[in-house]
Amino acid sequence: MIQDLNFITFDKQISTGLVLVDYWAEWCAPCLSQNPLLQEIARDVSGIAIIAKVNIADNRVIADQQKVKNIPTLILYKDGIEIKRFAGIQSKEIIIKTIEQNNI
Repeated sequence: MIQDLNFITFDKQISTGLVLVDYWAEWCAPCLSQNPLLQEIARDVSGIAIIAKVNIADNRVIADQQKVKNIPTLILYKDGIEIKRFAGIQSKEIIIKTIEQNNI
């Protein structure tokens, strides 16, 4: 299951474990096309990582704080620290491999 984050839940959610955050917007066609892939990834990495989304139209402050300039952007956090950033649409294999490599 993918979690929706906002300015109230963001810091707490990324503070522990592996969390992949998708920065997106409703008007972004590539973001919308990536969503089914993220649903699959969420099922595949259940118990290893959390998959979450931040709608930048509703949460501009978070996007600015995280220096998200383009969407879609995916950021993998480990215990609150950014460890990998992906710009644009990514393959399922690359995302899962990155999550597995950082599950230590």
